[in-house]
Amino acid sequence: MMNMRRKACIRKSVKAAFIIVLVFVIIFHIRILFEESDIKIIINEDIDVQAYLLEPLTTDDFPTSGHVTPLIPHVIHQTWKNRMIPLVFHENVRSFIDNNPEFEYRFWTDESARSLIQHQHPDLLDLFDNYVEPVRRADLLRYVVLYEFGGVYADLDTRCLRPLEQVISQYACVLSPEPYEHASLIFNTEFMVTNSIMFCRAGHPFLKQVLQNIADFNHFSQDIDSTGPNFLTYQLRIYNRLNGGRLSNVPVHKQLDNARNRVYFKGTQIPTEYFSDYVFIPSSQYFQNELDQIRFDQFQKLCSSFRRLNMVQMRGCVTLKIRGFFKRESRFEFTKHTFHHTGNTPSHEGNVDIQDIIPWFLGYDISYPILRKHHISKPNY
Repeated sequence: MMNMRRKACIRKSVKAAFIIVLVFVIIFHIRILFEESDIKIIINEDIDVQAYLLEPLTTDDFPTSGHVTPLIPHVIHQTWKNRMIPLVFHENVRSFIDNNPEFEYRFWTDESARSLIQHQHPDLLDLFDNYVEPVRRADLLRYVVLYEFGGVYADLDTRCLRPLEQVISQYACVLSPEPYEHASLIFNTEFMVTNSIMFCRAGHPFLKQVLQNIADFNHFSQDIDSTGPNFLTYQLRIYNRLNGGRLSNVPVHKQLDNARNRVYFKGTQIPTEYFSDYVFIPSSQYFQNELDQIRFDQFQKLCSSFRRLNMVQMRGCVTLKIRGFFKRESRFEFTKHTFHHTGNTPSHEGNVDIQDIIPWFLGYDISYPILRKHHISKPNY
């Protein structure tokens, strides 16, 4: 009798284990199906897809000029809390150096950042010191270093895919929009710039405005609103309203205030005399082509109720259906954002000293406010 019960229990256990394994196999294959055929969005045939599509596929390379002296200096800025960066970012850092061997590389830590702000922007020091979230200090720092020195700022989870010389030649400041799907499906807006990759000349009036206003946004509970992309986008709207057709392009100004105007996605030509104060907004496909992988289920669920969405979200879903989630075409992509969410998720892959990656990097000397090299010389290429 006991043997029969034991055998029955074993059979039930084996059956349960088989069902569990089967469920996992089914889930795995469903996920593979999504990854192979991309996100599933059902849109009725009576929908005019092109009428909903706000950001068309880029067919031209980034606009540039034959300026002998670029408007933005050959400097790459990156930051971390100290010199020991997560090992997962090693290849990303190298990609900027390998693709841009003529650029200086400047690395900033919390300590050197505080020294810079203390000497150059003492009015912002209390703000920097009292930020609870590290990401807010990192946001403030990137605005300060670009204002003080100019150049290229890139998050460590950004990879450079080709030389950036073309980007810095014609315009004095370049800000990339977030992918349209991010703006519309996460934030229910049609336009948002990112601060994960930025290009700007030193002393640009837009960055001056950003630093003048940033303390007034400290009361917001979310970093995205107080220092991040929402804050930066709002400042851009203010900058365009204040300067209109004089310092920035009127079509872009209209785009920021009127979502039906699609000019900013393609970029526009502006008179040469406005270059030094202009903020150029290209297509997101040059610098922010990828989507955040953790948003897959969120987008899938939201777009499954297409008819219940507002127009902004509908456009986001149509764009997502056309461009896909995982395999997104972009012939002219300069950088790839890998979305490691470093402010929320600790790295478990070990760390590496930035000097082991780039021995000749420039750092800000905390004992004397100058940039100094951390190695005798940079190798010849």
